[in-house]
Amino acid sequence: MTQSAAASSYRPFATFALIWAVTSLCHQLAFTFWAQSWQGWLLVIAASASLFQPNCVARFSILVITSVINLYNKLPFVPNHILYEGMLHLIMLLALLGFFISKRGQDEWRQIGAGWKRHLPLLLLAIVLKWAYFNFELVPKGPLFGALTTLVLLISFIRMLAKAPTMGGGDIYLARFAPVIRVAIIIMYFWAVVQKLNWDYVNPEISCAALLHTEIAAYFGKLVPTDTWALHAAIWGSYFFEAGIPLLLVFRRTRFIGFYVAILFHLWLSIHPAAGIFSFSSLILGLLALFLPVKWGEELQAIWEAQLSWLGRADLQKGRKIATWIVVVFFFVTLAVQGILYLTIAKSYEVFWVANRIGWVAFFIWGLWISANYLIAGWRGRGADLTLPNKAKWNLAWIGLIPVIMNGFIPWMGARTQTSFSMYSNLRSEGESNHMFLKRVDIFQFQEDMIEVLEAKPNILDPLEKPKGIGNFANIGHRIIPFFEFRRLVSEWPEDVDLEVVYLRDGETLNLGRKNGQIYGDEAAFKPLPYFQYKLMWFRRLASLEEPMCCTH
Repeated sequence: MTQSAAASSYRPFATFALIWAVTSLCHQLAFTFWAQSWQGWLLVIAASASLFQPNCVARFSILVITSVINLYNKLPFVPNHILYEGMLHLIMLLALLGFFISKRGQDEWRQIGAGWKRHLPLLLLAIVLKWAYFNFELVPKGPLFGALTTLVLLISFIRMLAKAPTMGGGDIYLARFAPVIRVAIIIMYFWAVVQKLNWDYVNPEISCAALLHTEIAAYFGKLVPTDTWALHAAIWGSYFFEAGIPLLLVFRRTRFIGFYVAILFHLWLSIHPAAGIFSFSSLILGLLALFLPVKWGEELQAIWEAQLSWLGRADLQKGRKIATWIVVVFFFVTLAVQGILYLTIAKSYEVFWVANRIGWVAFFIWGLWISANYLIAGWRGRGADLTLPNKAKWNLAWIGLIPVIMNGFIPWMGARTQTSFSMYSNLRSEGESNHMFLKRVDIFQFQEDMIEVLEAKPNILDPLEKPKGIGNFANIGHRIIPFFEFRRLVSEWPEDVDLEVVYLRDGETLNLGRKNGQIYGDEAAFKPLPYFQYKLMWFRRLASLEEPMCCTH
């Protein structure tokens, strides 16, 4: 294929949309709890639809919207990077709003609006039916009717996405959010480094970097050293990679090295068995597409078209269909294997780890392929103009950077600690902070009121027998939490099950519980949390407020 052919066929938005759709599916293989919710299935259907029509702004937008809905359903118990992805989706939605009020967006909608509107009534009816199921007592309840209302919703959703026309203008839409997200990536890496600037992270005996290195090295036997010098190298290497990757990507002369370093670092991290790490790696590999200079994008498209032509035996369109179906079928086969494990063995902590590794295999195949394609395209495009496309211009999307910036400040304001770019950082803002220079200013009071659970029957800190989300897996065995989290646990305890808790608060040993339906102790602990506080706040469990901070997510 000639370079001119590659240039003529290059579609920046379609390229990013396709990669982003696969990224969304990788997330779903890391945390399969979504399969129990209609929100999760809407997201999977939207991602699949975007794979089949990656040049369609409307289908990509629906993918973004369903991802936000799925995120909101799972809040606050989501990993750091999934909350961060939600912030990126907010940027995309703000850019979408700006696109639709522009002349090009209005023209696109006028051209295809009737086609989309024709398929909306059935979907709206299905949404009303599902809403009535949850909110009207007269509507029949139970697993059967719940499954039927979900099935009607999903079928109507699939029908709309399959039948509706394609909306153009993708490259104009991409130009609105791409520069903003590149800045958001820099902010994320900045906070990831800053949160790791604490004394316990540089201690190889307890550092998360040392622990992750040791546990990854276990897969390679003696090929990967784990001596003290290697642990120090892992610690300082993590600073270098996380501070260096955004800088290398920003500057033209170092951009190819930036791709190479980012791919090497995040594929290596993904080998770790902890739930979600490969999902984070898939997010970063997807975001790298926004740092492609035009020439690299042209080469990437040329590589893909050569592969698709081979797959379709010289028929490019046939190759595209085959490749798309391979991705979709491979996803559902992997998901089915994970589901069979849960159904035939148990919905347990141990099975979750096995299912996670199966998801990792699917991701790693994708990760190696897209990484190789990036690097080959970059190598072929060396010497060309490496200026990034889509110059930064003011639009609504820039407002979306506010939550990204504030998320790193949140723990230092006395609020949320679990999803504040502090993943695997050994950071403790509670009590006497272990940070090298940051100190907490309690604008919010949540971290001032810490309690220690001394004894509980049943143990409210234990994971559920049948876990429903990652909230059941966070920092198992740690007993020190803000009263806010204690209140969450106590208030959600089933009213028909007796509870006895002994806990330490402000140096005083206290008791509370429920016996035969009667509450004793601090009644405030039994009051449900305010809705938005419940959704927006989640705190780590700690082992100690004074001793060195062990590695936690």
